[in-house]
Amino acid sequence: MNRERLYRAIGDIDMKWVAESERPGKKKRARARWGALAACLCLLAAAPFLLQALNTFQLPLFSAGGGSGPPNITIDGRTFCVSSHVSVSAELPDGFALAGETAVADSGLGDCPYYLNPDIPEWVYVYHEVTTDGTLDALGHLKRTEPHDAYVRYVDQRLRGKDLLCCQGDLYISMWSADYYGEDPDVSEAYYNEMEERFGLRIEGDAPDSFVSVGIAAFSGDDTIPSGTLSSNQGQAEVYCSPNEPDVALVRTHWFTSTEEEGREIRHEGFDVYIRYDAPFA
Repeated sequence: MNRERLYRAIGDIDMKWVAESERPGKKKRARARWGALAACLCLLAAAPFLLQALNTFQLPLFSAGGGSGPPNITIDGRTFCVSSHVSVSAELPDGFALAGETAVADSGLGDCPYYLNPDIPEWVYVYHEVTTDGTLDALGHLKRTEPHDAYVRYVDQRLRGKDLLCCQGDLYISMWSADYYGEDPDVSEAYYNEMEERFGLRIEGDAPDSFVSVGIAAFSGDDTIPSGTLSSNQGQAEVYCSPNEPDVALVRTHWFTSTEEEGREIRHEGFDVYIRYDAPFA
């Protein structure tokens, strides 16, 4: 689970389980922002509930024995992991064509047909057995079904779980989901540290001077690379930009804390910080 999804589980609890864990060996941040500190305090109080929730919403995708990580495939040296949004379809989406067969790591499945679309190189559909139709019940649980074959979306591991925004053709990534380590980092560590030092990961209250609203971003869809004038793969949200800070975009949001000192649940208003991004997986 990456940092943003952990905070969502603590705050606006999104009941859609995400089959994702933070990569081992990630460097720990030396500086703790106040928002992270408050959220950690909430986590300590809510740990039993959080663990129970994570167990409840684990992905019932395979009847075969699985591994410790998300199911994944490797095509031409690129790793694709099962979509964290659990996209399962009875029909092959338009534009995708059979390209070969592959084994699915961490699933126990082998010789599965896979399908590619040159216009969406960041996605692969794999046809194999599943035990869900990908929909949620009234309580937010993934619905279980009898084992059946379906087309399952796999996403380039560098895109999976990334919060992205496109503003006037420029792509931005949330500081919460940007990685600065590994062979294919989203941004350099120096750039990440500089932007964190200047803006933090989240800003409470009003937008900084010179930042003004540029409109409501349209939802581009799950697992997408947003494009166009103003769009986001995280849903509709108001976006603020500044002509003096072309490398930064702010997305209006809210979150909750409930520390011992506060004594009750407190709603906070503010902005998530997004920084310029060149999308290495595109």
